[in-house]
Amino acid sequence: MSKVTLSDDLNSYHSKALIRVKVKEFFSEFSAKIFELADEAGKLDHKKFEAISGINCDFYNEYCSQLKGFFDSSASTFGKKSIKTMYFTYNGKNYILTQQGITEKAPISIAPFMGNLPLKESFHDVEKACLKLRFQQE
Repeated sequence: MSKVTLSDDLNSYHSKALIRVKVKEFFSEFSAKIFELADEAGKLDHKKFEAISGINCDFYNEYCSQLKGFFDSSASTFGKKSIKTMYFTYNGKNYILTQQGITEKAPISIAPFMGNLPLKESFHDVEKACLKLRFQQE
């Protein structure tokens, strides 16, 4: 059963702007919840997130977008494609984020990763990102 809890009133937020603000405000909590659910589910996507957590899938999609944006500097570089696969470490475990399409709106999944890291790839530390965001907000 899930150990991390998010506010019950999250489903009362319907605008993209409010969802974006809430995800940024509670980035650490969303990180804990999403990676915990990825461990439980094996492979987490927006539909599984909503089914398991009871929280609107727009929060999952926004979290993934912010997570990718935090580490994917090539997305803002003209002429470069956004990264479709990224590797993360969270709480001592490794995960893979996969975007299943060519557009920014394509579905994203997060799953535990047990294999060898491909050449020219590196693990991005989500916990450090959470700390950095927290200091920026204070």
